[in-house]
Amino acid sequence: MKILSLFALVLLVGCGPMPTMEELEHQALLTGDWTAVEKREQMLLRRKSAAAAQCPAGYVRVCQDRSSLERCGCAERDVMFSILAGR
Repeated sequence: MKILSLFALVLLVGCGPMPTMEELEHQALLTGDWTAVEKREQMLLRRKSAAAAQCPAGYVRVCQDRSSLERCGCAERDVMFSILAGR
């Protein structure tokens, strides 16, 4: 029962309201710390690129993450399977 209570608490905290971009920018102007604004912008860019990138039939999406820069593209499914299988 304790585990269920803890799980419910984690879900409630995780589903809490996020501050708007305007609120983050206002706080950054007051404090001079823009890291929260930059993190939100990166999150929005990742979401936008993930939604926009659709690969055609027979292709899979492949992403590389290098020092906080993620690059994604489409590769042939058969080629990727042969690479992963070590052929």
